[in-house]
Amino acid sequence: MTINYNQTDKSIEITDGIKTYSVLMKLSMSLTLLNAILNLYDVYKTGLGFTEIVWIILGIASILILFRLVYKKSRSEKIPVDKIERIKEKSVFGRRRFTIQLKDGKSRELNEIKTQSEFNELKKMFSAIGIAN
Repeated sequence: MTINYNQTDKSIEITDGIKTYSVLMKLSMSLTLLNAILNLYDVYKTGLGFTEIVWIILGIASILILFRLVYKKSRSEKIPVDKIERIKEKSVFGRRRFTIQLKDGKSRELNEIKTQSEFNELKKMFSAIGIAN
């Protein structure tokens, strides 16, 4: 993964292949949702059993994940500096995750940043650009 600042466009360019991952996740969740709908199509005839409850839970989970992927996550590889609010670090299950918080409420994950030194370099670049943490 490379993160570069383009001075002519005043934008951050991130190359990490997240678009492919996002498309595959959306496709997978869409197929799971379609499968849940097809399995629950004639539930009024057969009744509500354990299998139907599992498909209801899977369908609801697919809807929630699709909502998050579409409305809460950004997959842009070129982000204008004026749309960036801050860079954020959070710890999930003892593993640090780094994200760029955008002004429109979306976030752009930086999955390939693993060490604190890489994060410090990114913070230096962002402070040089004029983005507060």
